[in-house]
Amino acid sequence: MAAVSLEDSWVLSLDASLTELSFVLDLALTPAHSAYIAFARGQACCFARGTLRIESESAVLVRRSSLPPATDAAGELDYGHIDAFQQVSSGDAMWALTGDWGEALVREPRVVLELDDIARR
Repeated sequence: MAAVSLEDSWVLSLDASLTELSFVLDLALTPAHSAYIAFARGQACCFARGTLRIESESAVLVRRSSLPPATDAAGELDYGHIDAFQQVSSGDAMWALTGDWGEALVREPRVVLELDDIARR
């Protein structure tokens, strides 16, 4: 996860099941990411569409925001950023995610990040 900036990535959709949270994102890649390419003038980051799945053996607790999504320059809906993804307290197995989209608590998360095969944005 060090090769992406969740704070600069855009949440395009969010799905939740009992033990999984899945975000479709316009991911902001850092130069450390193998798919990073120099970004075009006027862009703040190298973006790539991808999916972030957070899985757990325990129930994932999600509270979605009641705020409506914004519409970006391309006409797509976006739900802001993942502002934080951090351990609740030192040594705790519980992790919290927060952002304009809402908040979630996940115990012992397994994180899977997949980039789409489409061209970088």
